[in-house]
Amino acid sequence: MDRTDVDSTARTAAILLHSWDTALDRTETAAAIRAKPLMSDEWAAHQVEPERNSSQGAWLDPASHRAYSRAQAVPAIGDVTRDVGQDMAVRAYKVTWRWASRDGEPAEGTGTRHVTIYLEHRSGAWEVVGHQSHDLPAGEAAS
Repeated sequence: MDRTDVDSTARTAAILLHSWDTALDRTETAAAIRAKPLMSDEWAAHQVEPERNSSQGAWLDPASHRAYSRAQAVPAIGDVTRDVGQDMAVRAYKVTWRWASRDGEPAEGTGTRHVTIYLEHRSGAWEVVGHQSHDLPAGEAAS
């Protein structure tokens, strides 16, 4: 990853935000906490792990296999991605993941989200200053 390159920084952040390990992580926010080195100090301070996992049901089968997610990110279709001046940018991705088990048995579940990453160029490097995501409906997930 090249922190001087906005696309490299944004894509890496999108993937890290969806890289979970059910053997170690209690919630999806654990991935965001690991991504803090890519974030501004202000945005990193907002990454606080909740008491319970909002995706608990989706993690039940993968957790029974001590599975971890294998995420991929491709640029999202649409006009969200843009440069906002020389030191600010927005990048959007379609992130997909599937679970890889540690016990040799298949782990059920996949996911697809639209992820928007907001970045600012500070002190020679790009930093994530915000991100948001939402699940894509099954029809959009396939495209």
